[in-house]
Amino acid sequence: MSTFTRKLIKPTSRVCLRLKEAREQAGFSIDQMATKTRLGKHYITALETCEFEKLPKGSVYQKNFIKRYLAVLDIPCTSFIQQFLIEEGYKKKEEKTIHPHTAQPLRKFHGLPDLIKYLSVAVVLLAVFGYIGWQVNRILEPPLLTLASPTDGHITSDERITIRGTSEPETSITINGRTVSIGGEGRFEQDIDLVEGLNTIVVSATKKHGKTTTQTRYVTQRPVQRVSVELRKDDNS
Repeated sequence: MSTFTRKLIKPTSRVCLRLKEAREQAGFSIDQMATKTRLGKHYITALETCEFEKLPKGSVYQKNFIKRYLAVLDIPCTSFIQQFLIEEGYKKKEEKTIHPHTAQPLRKFHGLPDLIKYLSVAVVLLAVFGYIGWQVNRILEPPLLTLASPTDGHITSDERITIRGTSEPETSITINGRTVSIGGEGRFEQDIDLVEGLNTIVVSATKKHGKTTTQTRYVTQRPVQRVSVELRKDDNS
């Protein structure tokens, strides 16, 4: 005939008393625990007296305090955390707490009126497409070209003339098909020979993407005419 023995199950102490008991068994004082956990003495006391309302609000912060406490004692925290959640009435599923300094998710903007959201999106899209259009226009439009000298229709007796002008820094400048150097500010200057009569000067500025601006100047070169004067003596004077 089998004999049944009743086993007396000792009720589990509250989680705060278990923490205090673990600390005392380890031989640490409250001051030592505060130093080792880097928590204030008032937080250590609150943990050991079940005054969790004196800790920062939110189960995430309170659980972290318990974990730091037990880590110093080298004790697994799972059973302590589970008991804490049950005693304090928290749901088994951990609360999703947002740190005050954490960037708010985009769904926070769902509370805004739809009109404001649509307008904000439209403004952003307009800015993006406007910038892209501006960049494309810069690439496709011909470069600027300004000739300071000579003026069109200029007449000179010199056999050489200086071509001066400005364009965009990244352009290629040619004068009558010959490439000339351009300065960092887009300035260029080049002397060319003139022939007697009408001279056509064609200046072109070409971007690296192929767009070209051309200006033409007509310069006339007339040599100085030397007039000889013969003095005739009047035989009758």
